[in-house]
Amino acid sequence: MPGRMREVELVEVVDERAPARQAPDQPVAAEPPDDVRAARTWVRRHAPWLVASAALVVGSLVVTQVVLDRREDARVAALAAVPGVVPPVDASIGVLWRADPELATALRSGAVVDGVLVGGVQDESGASAVVGLDPDTGVVAWRTPLDLPTPQPTPTSAWPEQWISCTPVARGTAHVVACVSQQVGEGVEGIPPSSVWVLDPAHGDVLADSEVPGGWGLSFVDDGMVVARPVSGDRWEVRATDVVDGTPRWSWTTPRLERTDDEAPSAMASLQSSEDHVVLVVDTRSWVLTTAGHLELDVPLDSASWLQPARAGVFIESTWTSSAFSGTLLLPDGSRVPIDETANWLAVDDGSAPDVVFTVGQAPGGADGLSGRSARTGERLWHVAGTIVTSLLLDGTLYVATSRSLVAVDAATGRLHWTTETDHIPQQLSTDGRHLLLPGPGVTLEAYTLSDGALAWTADLADEVRAEVAGDRRTVFVQGFQSGWHDPRLYVWTDTGAVAVLG
Repeated sequence: MPGRMREVELVEVVDERAPARQAPDQPVAAEPPDDVRAARTWVRRHAPWLVASAALVVGSLVVTQVVLDRREDARVAALAAVPGVVPPVDASIGVLWRADPELATALRSGAVVDGVLVGGVQDESGASAVVGLDPDTGVVAWRTPLDLPTPQPTPTSAWPEQWISCTPVARGTAHVVACVSQQVGEGVEGIPPSSVWVLDPAHGDVLADSEVPGGWGLSFVDDGMVVARPVSGDRWEVRATDVVDGTPRWSWTTPRLERTDDEAPSAMASLQSSEDHVVLVVDTRSWVLTTAGHLELDVPLDSASWLQPARAGVFIESTWTSSAFSGTLLLPDGSRVPIDETANWLAVDDGSAPDVVFTVGQAPGGADGLSGRSARTGERLWHVAGTIVTSLLLDGTLYVATSRSLVAVDAATGRLHWTTETDHIPQQLSTDGRHLLLPGPGVTLEAYTLSDGALAWTADLADEVRAEVAGDRRTVFVQGFQSGWHDPRLYVWTDTGAVAVLG
């Protein structure tokens, strides 16, 4: 109709060149359909835009991957400061350096302090020393002889054996290292005294030394050494002093311990420290103090009980009777919750899941079942059945090694992430922040991905280790943080005591 707008369809002009003239005897090519010719024309006309878009997509993917890689590198680097996390390794893992039996003891009882591995050694003559070495090369940077008290004679050896354990102690913005030496072995009567040496980890200079009588409690907190000693009236005094200059920090004295007339005064105290607390145990009494010396808990014990710090400010009073654990959760608000388990030790604890405490039960075959409990109420949130070998916590996930498998669960909820069956019993569990590292049969190392538990790689170290250390002797794979997991290394040792450090 006149004056009425009509609906029309716009068709793009096809700019196809006329086909080339063909020879008379040559077959004529069929003309492509209109939609094909239109598509070709659209692609040609928009080619610059398509190329730019493709480049943008590729560039975005590259940038995204770079960002993700940097985040992962930053995460792994941050985990390096977590006790028990080993340096990153891959399938090319091998022997970094070897240590003879004398130097190998530094790995078992030493600590990495400001990049230096500090540990105690004892030579064939019985002389003891503290050494500082490069944990990546084994090069000894310094060696400080120890002037120890006259030891007890022992009938089992030509010279008495000393166990020297070193631990880092924060002092202001720096660190010192405290090494404690005590005579051990068969034939040692009573409780020998402990010698304490405080050294500069960079050069091995002795900053302070002292002796603590046998039976006294001894521990370390930031800036301080804490000693528990008996005082008059059947009391024990806990005293903290500056670890270097001995300046008093605080002291606290127990109430008088009640005894029957035929009971002798206690001659031994146990003292252990965590990040925020100091725990003193004398006979059947225990006290929990803050690291500033304030009393928080006074806990009576029976003869088969002990008190230990767990996580999230929780303590566990545990009792062992008839091949089973029983105990009580002592919560931060003062509540007491009975449980049939004891505290679970973690090979690695990065501090995630801060409101959960982990406990294990006991069966004839070993630790039976692992539970996650609320640190506020003590309620059991979840449970993993089976014989528990070890476990570690990383980024909110608890990785558990049982006698038959590896299991990953959400530490807060217990939701199962994955399960991987193993054809051998896991003896220990380590991590470099990227994989779970598990000793396999013989002298092999297996790496499982954290995300799904898949076997990522296996490294057979037997030939290299045998050539480096053992000759024809049998080798045994162990983990390199034997004393308080301070030394973050994997190593292999033999029955000769020689060690091959891996990396």
